[in-house]
Amino acid sequence: MWRYAAMLPVLAASARHVTLGEGWTPLVADQWAGRELYWKLDALMPTGSYKDRGISVMVNWLRELGYEALADDTSGNAGASLACYASRAGLRSVIFVPASAPEPKKAQIAVYGGELVEVPGPRAEATRAVEVATSNSHEIAYASHAWHPAFLLGQMTVAWEIWEQLGCTVPDWLIAPTGHGGTLLGAWRGFQHLRVSGVTNKLPRLIAVQAEPYTPLYEAFVNDASQIEPTPHVQSISADGIAISQPVRWRSLLEAIRFSRGRVLAVNEAEVLAAHTALAARGIFVEPTSATVAAALQQLPPSILRPNELVVGILTGHGLKKPPKFEPL
Repeated sequence: MWRYAAMLPVLAASARHVTLGEGWTPLVADQWAGRELYWKLDALMPTGSYKDRGISVMVNWLRELGYEALADDTSGNAGASLACYASRAGLRSVIFVPASAPEPKKAQIAVYGGELVEVPGPRAEATRAVEVATSNSHEIAYASHAWHPAFLLGQMTVAWEIWEQLGCTVPDWLIAPTGHGGTLLGAWRGFQHLRVSGVTNKLPRLIAVQAEPYTPLYEAFVNDASQIEPTPHVQSISADGIAISQPVRWRSLLEAIRFSRGRVLAVNEAEVLAAHTALAARGIFVEPTSATVAAALQQLPPSILRPNELVVGILTGHGLKKPPKFEPL
């Protein structure tokens, strides 16, 4: 990923990057829902999550500013990534998670040396807890994957990789799971950088995918609303990575999707689980959050995705993050 260091000015020129070789994940040609497409396998990162892009840049930035401890609230993936990169940088990490977060994700945070704080109640309670813990501290930074601008800088790199891997071509459509929206918005800004730099005159159309009942962006999009309505909390869904009641960057997301002439789609639990199983049968083992992309693609008629259009779906988390329950014979 740091091949793009000139576009990621978060360190002094003399500083060494904190890195584990994140980035340059495979772009795999496949067939799905009767059409040819590419999967961008960002699940194949050092910690098994796309969040390593943004977290790597953010940790480098905050280390350069002199912080010794970092904190975040997370459903699991961002916390594991932050714990990993903080340890790599010699920093302390404190990770606030809902008590109901998947056990493999909590175990991953702990094994990296992160201080795991389990918070009862919905996802929003973990956010409130970390805000209290960091509000009056000058030693610990709120290293939020949802809020911090350096995180989005890192997420832009997925666009540049896709462009290079496609032979300097911008896809017609880009589709990704969307909670707070860092994947899709970061990629959009990355493609905007390519356009401004003059290497392309094209931008992709965006498809954001949400999982019922956490569909505030979907409801605003289909109703052509100028505001979102937060989704009431439900205890648990398979696509826990995008179970976000009120996306932080909702306004920028809706603006980008509408400008691109894109779509927001919603999938239900049965569709997610079916797509999860079908992807695994093709050798692509991702967590259910990523499977929402495959489920959504099955909804789209040929009148929207024309046969000759180039489609890239971003698969964001590895299947071992939330493996299905195994029932012995």
